[in-house]
Order: sequence, then C-alpha cells, then structure tokens
Amino acid sequence: MSVPRPVALVGLAGAAAVLCLVQLRLDGDHGFATDPVGAVALAAGAVAAVVASTRLPGPAQRPARWLAASLLAYLGAAAWAVGSGDAVAVAVWTSAWIPPLALAQLTAAAAVRRSGTPAWDARLVAAVLTAAAVGNLLLTSATEPFTGVPTIAPEAWRTALAPLGDLLTTAAALALLLLPVRLGRAAATSAGPARAGLGIAAAGTATAPLVVLFCLLLAVARDPGAVEPELGSVAFLVALAGGAACAAGCAVLAARDAADAVPAVVRTTTVTAAVLLVLAGGTLLAAPTLQLPPALTVVGVVVLAVAGVGGAWLAGGRLASALVPAAAPAAPTRVPGLTARESEVLGLLAAGASNAGIAAQLVISERTVDAHLRSVFTKLDLRPDGGTNRRVQATRIWLQHTS
Repeated sequence: MSVPRPVALVGLAGAAAVLCLVQLRLDGDHGFATDPVGAVALAAGAVAAVVASTRLPGPAQRPARWLAASLLAYLGAAAWAVGSGDAVAVAVWTSAWIPPLALAQLTAAAAVRRSGTPAWDARLVAAVLTAAAVGNLLLTSATEPFTGVPTIAPEAWRTALAPLGDLLTTAAALALLLLPVRLGRAAATSAGPARAGLGIAAAGTATAPLVVLFCLLLAVARDPGAVEPELGSVAFLVALAGGAACAAGCAVLAARDAADAVPAVVRTTTVTAAVLLVLAGGTLLAAPTLQLPPALTVVGVVVLAVAGVGGAWLAGGRLASALVPAAAPAAPTRVPGLTARESEVLGLLAAGASNAGIAAQLVISERTVDAHLRSVFTKLDLRPDGGTNRRVQATRIWLQHTS
C-alpha cells in the first residue's frame, strides 16, 4: 500500500527536524528545545494531522494540513533558534506554539461544516490567535545577556508594553473557549446522530484550552519549585502535540457516521484527559524538590498511568454506551416542493439537530435557519394549531421520503 504524498513529505520533514535537534543536543545544547521526547512528539503530531487530512472532507482538509505544517514550523523554529542563537530566531520560536492551538480548533470545527465558507466564529478565533502570536513575537524578548535558548522560566524573558501583552493573552484565552462553547451548545440542544457529530467536534475544539490549562498547571507547580522548568517545558511540548493529534482524530470521527464514531471519540477524549493528568502527575513526581529515588519515581508514574488511563478507558466505554444515538435516516435527493437548501435543513432537523446545530453545520445564522423552517412548514401545509409539533410533523414527512 502506497503512502500518500503529503504524509510522506511531512514524515520526512519531521524526521529531518528531529535529527537536526538531536545533533544540536549532541553538540552540547541541553535545553528543552532539543529534548528528543518533545521533538519526536511534535513530529508525530504533525504526521497524525496530515494523515487525518487524507480522510477529511474538503472544508476540513486545509486546516488539518496547516496544522501539520505549523507543528513542523515549530520544530524548525527551535532548530533555528538553538543553532543560530539569534534573538529574532528565539522570538519566532517562542511564538510558534500559538498557531497549532488555533489550527487544531479550526480542523475539528470544519469537520461538521457543510460549507466551504469559514464561519464567523472560526474567523474570529483565527484573527485573535494571529494577533496574539504577532504580539508575542514583537513584544517578548530574551533577557540579556542572551546565551542559547532560555527556558520558560519567567525571569528568562521580558515583555515590552506589558499591559498590551496581558490584553492579547486574555483575548486569546477567551477566543479558545468560543468554538467549544458554541459547538457544545449546538450538540446539547440537538439529538440523535446530529448530537453525536457536533459533540465530537466540540470535544476536538476543547483540546486547545485543555493544553493551555495544562501549561498553566505546570507554571503554578513550577513557581514554588515543584517542577523544573526544563522538565515542565518538555511536558508542555508533548501535551501540545497530543492535543493537536486528538483534535485531528476528532475531526475524522465527526466527519464520519456519527453513531459509529461516538464510542471511539468518547474513549479518545477521556484517555487524552487522563494522559494529560498522568503527565502532570509524573512531572511532579520527577521534580527535584521531592528527591524521590529513580526507581520509586518510575513505579509512581506506572501506577498513575495504569490507574488513570485504564480507568478512563473503562469509564469512556460506559459513557459511550449511554450516548450512542439512533441510526440516522437516509437522505433523499429532495422533498417535493422544497428547495435544495430547505430539504437540507429539513434533513438535519430529522437527524435531531436543533436550530443551533443546523446553523453550525450549514454555516448560517440561527435566524436564517428559522426562516428556512418557516418556509418548510408553510410549503408542507403544517399549521401551528394542528395539535402536533410542526417539527415532529415535518420529520415524519422527511422519513416518509426516506423509506
């Protein structure tokens, strides 16, 4: 079986970047940027994203490939910064972790969009995260004297116009919550297969704020000296790569038959959350301040991994069993008397989607959805005083044309 060209190219580029960083480490740089664990994780995340792009519909392929490219760019920026020692290179490198967060969200959200036009919420997330990356690039610099690549310790950096930097950081954090909240609301107000697909997409978009939360937890643990900056930074790189891979995987599952995808996505989400917790716990166990023997540290991490991941796998299976929806009705070409768009809206309604769920998938406003439904009800001669909910009546008519 031949490997798709994009996958081969990303794999080769990732391997080259990892080898370059390993060579820099052998040459004497022992900062977290050249740590092989973080480098391999980022390369693997890029490969996972590009593999996902080959299984996604058109609207979601582009952000998935850009996600893979952004992770490779992060690796390349690390090699440039470490190899050259240039302050500009370091500034680029320290801002390059932001684009993967935005692209992970856009990939998961695009998987349930039935239009190639980006929704306003996706455009807003892209704009705010771009502003945050550019602001970080222009406002943040390494503390002098500069030797090599500093760690993430706050004293290693200085920020010009700190209030502006804080404002951009806050705006970026809030923007990362927009897509999970909107897609989560659309899923919560929907039912059946529509709820499953939207819920999967919401889970995928939630990986980005989870990664940021994980980073903040590491920073809190590091402040009193519980986590060595180098170790915490490597853990963050692994979490960033894992979050990107998880978002890409959720996108693939959301774009497929939602009913079949629910067990996989629930288990993927619960296990990913457990892995992040295990990483945080393992990082704390390995902290120098605890002074645990290496053997005891390994045993502690193994116990955490088995208990956390195993428990998440079992709990995810039970939750998935409770959430698996009924099978989706087959889609006819068009209900007689309705336009193509009206039939599309009616089909999503019959699949259990709420107005918010329909709007999220068709990239239109809820007001437009309401207008389409009113037109559908009128053309199907469904009166509001008929004694039965018009949405139920319309669904029955749809099912009559699918049987």
